[in-house]
Amino acid sequence: MKASKLIIVFFSFIALSVSAQPGKKIFTIEAEGQPSIKFEEMVHDFGTIVEGTQATYEFTYTNTGKTPLIITDVKPPCSCTIPEWSKDPLQPGKSSKIKVTFDSKAKSGSFTKTIEVKHNGESARDYITIKGIVGT
Repeated sequence: MKASKLIIVFFSFIALSVSAQPGKKIFTIEAEGQPSIKFEEMVHDFGTIVEGTQATYEFTYTNTGKTPLIITDVKPPCSCTIPEWSKDPLQPGKSSKIKVTFDSKAKSGSFTKTIEVKHNGESARDYITIKGIVGT
C-alpha cells in the first residue's frame, strides 16, 4: 500500500509529453513543481581576522521552487570549517540559513574554503565559499 501511494505521488509531480516526427516518437518527462535554491550571497569575505578566531557567517537561501527543498548534506573541504543547517524541509517561498564557522587556530595567510551544498533541487548541488586572511 505504501509503495503504491509513493508511485501515485511521484507521477503527480511529472508530466509526460509525446511529440511525433516522421517514423519517431519522442517521450519527454519533465518535473513539475521542483524545488529550487537561491542564495543571497555565494561568497563571503571575512577580510583579515586574528589567528585563533572562530569566524562565523550565515548564508541565507530561499526555496524559489514549488515543492519543499531539502538540504541533504553540506560538505566542508576540511575539519577547520564546520557547517550547521536545518534538516527540515523548507517550504516554497521560505528562507533559511547555513551557518559556517572557520577555525583559524594555527593558520596564517590567505584562505579560501568552498563548501558543497547537496539538495533535492534542480541543480542537486551548489557551492558557497568563505575566504579571508589570517593575520597575527
